[in-house]
Amino acid sequence: MTILQTVDDHSLTDDGVDLFTLMCQRRGWTDEYLREIESAEHDELLGLAEMVEALEDARTAGHKVTIAPDFDMDGISSGVLGYAGLSELGFDVELHLPDYRRGHDLTPEDIAEIAATWPDTKVLLTCDGGVNSHRGIAAARAMGWKTLVTDHHEELEPGSSADVTVDPCRMDETYANTGICGAHVLYQVLEAYARVHRPEKLWEIRLLRLFAGLGTVSDVMPVLYENRQLVRDSLSIARLLYAPAPRTVPTPWGFDPDPEAIDVGQATLMHLLRVDPHHPAFVRAFEGFAVLLKAFGQAGKVRDIDSIDEGFYGFYLAPAMNSPRRTGDPLAPCFGVFTAPDQDLMLEAAHQVIATNESRKELVEVHTRELEEGDQPLAPWVYFSEAYPGMYGLLANRLMERHGHPVVVLNRPAGPDDYVGGSGRAPSWFGIIDTLEHQDGMRAIGHQQACGVKVDRAELLDGLVEALREATQVALLAVVQDERRADLVLGPDRDCDAGLDDLEPLVGFVRRVEALRPFGHGFVEPVVEIAVEPLGLRVDRIGSDTDCGHERTDANLMTNARGYRVCRLCKKHLRLVTRSGLSCLWWNVAEEKEPEISALTRSASRTEVGTLRFLAKLQLNTFRGETRVQAVIEEQIPASA
Repeated sequence: MTILQTVDDHSLTDDGVDLFTLMCQRRGWTDEYLREIESAEHDELLGLAEMVEALEDARTAGHKVTIAPDFDMDGISSGVLGYAGLSELGFDVELHLPDYRRGHDLTPEDIAEIAATWPDTKVLLTCDGGVNSHRGIAAARAMGWKTLVTDHHEELEPGSSADVTVDPCRMDETYANTGICGAHVLYQVLEAYARVHRPEKLWEIRLLRLFAGLGTVSDVMPVLYENRQLVRDSLSIARLLYAPAPRTVPTPWGFDPDPEAIDVGQATLMHLLRVDPHHPAFVRAFEGFAVLLKAFGQAGKVRDIDSIDEGFYGFYLAPAMNSPRRTGDPLAPCFGVFTAPDQDLMLEAAHQVIATNESRKELVEVHTRELEEGDQPLAPWVYFSEAYPGMYGLLANRLMERHGHPVVVLNRPAGPDDYVGGSGRAPSWFGIIDTLEHQDGMRAIGHQQACGVKVDRAELLDGLVEALREATQVALLAVVQDERRADLVLGPDRDCDAGLDDLEPLVGFVRRVEALRPFGHGFVEPVVEIAVEPLGLRVDRIGSDTDCGHERTDANLMTNARGYRVCRLCKKHLRLVTRSGLSCLWWNVAEEKEPEISALTRSASRTEVGTLRFLAKLQLNTFRGETRVQAVIEEQIPASA
């Protein structure tokens, strides 16, 4: 029986509609397609065999190898993977800490730092960068070093200046799936090395898929073909590093988990790593990941083992690790989590990472308000910011989401001849790089929807606005007007595929959807549109009940469902519960949306009010042995939409 023919009677509606099959039909997900994207077979990368032998020459000669990674989550994953893996394989290896202020390319300044710190370096190994770092590679070769580049970015000029380059985006490469991350490229090198020269270490090297999968999700690589199994393996290894919190906190209902008491040494993989001797750097990489899970547990982001999924990688872990370059904070804790000599220092580094991320989120809110309230003559297409430059992309993304069209955030020029730079973000249907490709004095570098934008002279900025506006009009005309934003429409209205009175079919639907994980770029999670009747809708503010330090005034306090007075300011989220019992969670909107939604529910019995419509993702929630479906709202659909 095929994937689409596997029907659970509990997933059928009263009208006999199989919601899962309907969703797949609308997406074009045939059995053939779903089987095809599961294939993990791939060709060997060009230069891989040559690099393996260059590494073996370095090991047998006792030459020091210094790793130079990039500074984002994929670069951190690559650097940790390479440092841990080569250490375990018997190399004399060091890990260089990058400086994000210099940009993504390896520079002569980096080479000078490496030479000063480890003067006996003989081999330079780059990861997640280097293919276009011609000045840095030339400086390394001038030192007499062997230069080995592993990267996944497009080669801008033919023929890398390095001794050996492995990159799926080399101009002469024929590797089918170019969408693999930098950590995955380096992983393929180490796995090939172990297979040829240290086959007894293959199990250890394959554990490093943990970091290659993390890099895949964090760098928004397509979750297709070899990437799918890689991400699955990564999550499986991550779950082996999860140590549950003991239930030692007394409550009136028993004992609750205490994240502070987590012993990462009790994680399954840490037990396995103690069976045989391993290099300390190898063990520390996994121990650090376990400590990181503990820190996120203490922060309330990892509540159980099921919390460790691709969403945790993409929405919590990667943004936290990327936050220092956004805020101007030190990058050292991001590497220190995986390399510090003891757990106390690892945990300290992990908490620094999380604290920086919280600061980053607060700064986004502050600077977004500044942009919206300040003097912005080129809004809503181009904005000028006084924020730290690393924030520009986040601000552009926030404004893009609000306006629904591409937005560029730049430094404010002092005069018409000033060079201007910043970041742009765009919806999936718009390409910034293509738009600026033929504009004189303008260029964009990176990805089509997320890139750096450079303008040679400020006097050209009106042209930038006009280019974005015109290209947006053209792109919108190309979008099919009746294109579905959601895969299914659920609710009582005539255009709905199924109602919300009976939730059992939705439980079956979600279970079948879960079997298709992992989701991500190129294979996105299904989205539903739900139509909710205001009459009988329960609206709750939810969030932490802990003592937060806010002033305990009448304006700041509210009475919760148990009759306790709690802080309104800490109740940041909404929970909407329909008459049929569907719980709809809506994060970080309580202050903005609660008055409006509550007013509608109060007036619903007296006036004719249409349904409220939301885009949401469905998930299962198990509490006290009972599994129910719930919705996580992504956005409200205006009544006129």
